[in-house]
Amino acid sequence: MKKLLCTALFVIVFPFRLFAISEADFEKDYQALVTPFYNSWEFGEFTGRDGIRISHARVERADENGALVILHGKSESYIKYSELAYDLQELGLSIYLMDLRGLGFSGRMLSDDPEKVYVDHFDDYVADLKSFMDSVVNAKPHSRIFFITHSLGGCIMTRYLETYPESVTAAILSSPMLKIDTGSYPPALAYSLAALATTMGAGSHYAIGQGPRGTQHFFAGDTTHSYARWSLWENDLIGAHPEIRSGGATYRWIQQSLAAGLLSRIEAGRISTPLIVFQAEDESIVSPQGEDEFCDRAEDCSRVFFYGARHEILMEIDPIRDIALNYIKSFIRQFLD
Repeated sequence: MKKLLCTALFVIVFPFRLFAISEADFEKDYQALVTPFYNSWEFGEFTGRDGIRISHARVERADENGALVILHGKSESYIKYSELAYDLQELGLSIYLMDLRGLGFSGRMLSDDPEKVYVDHFDDYVADLKSFMDSVVNAKPHSRIFFITHSLGGCIMTRYLETYPESVTAAILSSPMLKIDTGSYPPALAYSLAALATTMGAGSHYAIGQGPRGTQHFFAGDTTHSYARWSLWENDLIGAHPEIRSGGATYRWIQQSLAAGLLSRIEAGRISTPLIVFQAEDESIVSPQGEDEFCDRAEDCSRVFFYGARHEILMEIDPIRDIALNYIKSFIRQFLD
């Protein structure tokens, strides 16, 4: 009841949709408003660990209140979050986005199938983020630095904060991948199978049930209720940029990601940064228990439960997504006064 009341209060206190576009005329408004905004960004690359090319984007403001870093999830790209960046302009932040290695516009580690989601070591993601922060984000001094992450990006950011605890002002973790939902396989068994396959030389192979992306269909069990936002990504953005396509996970990626999630939860007490964790009621990708375990151990962590939401809260239907945006804005504004 307390969570439901809190959600209702945010609807009352923040009744306006400043910047945010509606699903009603989504395609038209996206092309008229978000696309020109995205085209105004600056784009660049740097060399990540082991020589992997890392793509990034930024939109800087001379009169900024600070910096915002956005990290995407598995099989995504920063271009998917251009609507979110558009929505948050009123905060007056310079915004920085990075495509993770092996995903989006960044370079791949495997040449046989660029759609495979693979990583040699999870710490490679963290090392790339450190390079991004040092060479791109902090190339311009900022009075404050905020993070917004989704899923895989949340696990990377928590490992980053556990290593560099004083580097971020505050962060919002939407459906963070702190414990993957391994379905009928207990996590320990899933890890053992992935580790065994990797040891036997199959780490770069698709895991059981995984494969190339193929044709995607919007259906009841998907990660969002919003057909408009789902279609924008699956049909329009990937259609216009086929190089950003990603498929299923490899055994090595699963092994490394399960281990990283466990470390994130165990070492959460190292993080003093104020955090908010967004949790979806209809979650099918990550384990809410992992989010709870992490948040209970972190020094300053609050949870916001979104009734009716699926995994991609930041890509949900307007009534859910607008509440998430209002939480983000309210949370960040606490540190701008």
